[in-house]
Parts: sequence; structure tokens; C-alpha cells
Amino acid sequence: MKTQSRFMDNVKSSYLVLVIAALGVFAFLAAVLIAWPALAYIGAKMFN
Repeated sequence: MKTQSRFMDNVKSSYLVLVIAALGVFAFLAAVLIAWPALAYIGAKMFN
């Protein structure tokens, strides 16, 4: 019974890490997509 609870703890922790990693990737992509017009505008002003 102890090995089963240890296995469930491993499953829960790895699932939590997977969810946090997926949210991090989503947050990074959203930040890039939101900031892209501003970066393009700043870049156009700098090099023109």
C-alpha cells in the first residue's frame, strides 16, 4: 500500500509539473504575440 501511495504522489507531482510547464509556454506565447506590434513599431522607429 505504501508503494501505491508513493506512486500516486509521483503521478500527481509530475502532472503538476506538466500543467505548470504548459501554462508557462502559453504565457510566453501570449506575451510574444501581445508585445509583437510594439516591438515592430519600436524597431521601425529605430532603423528608419
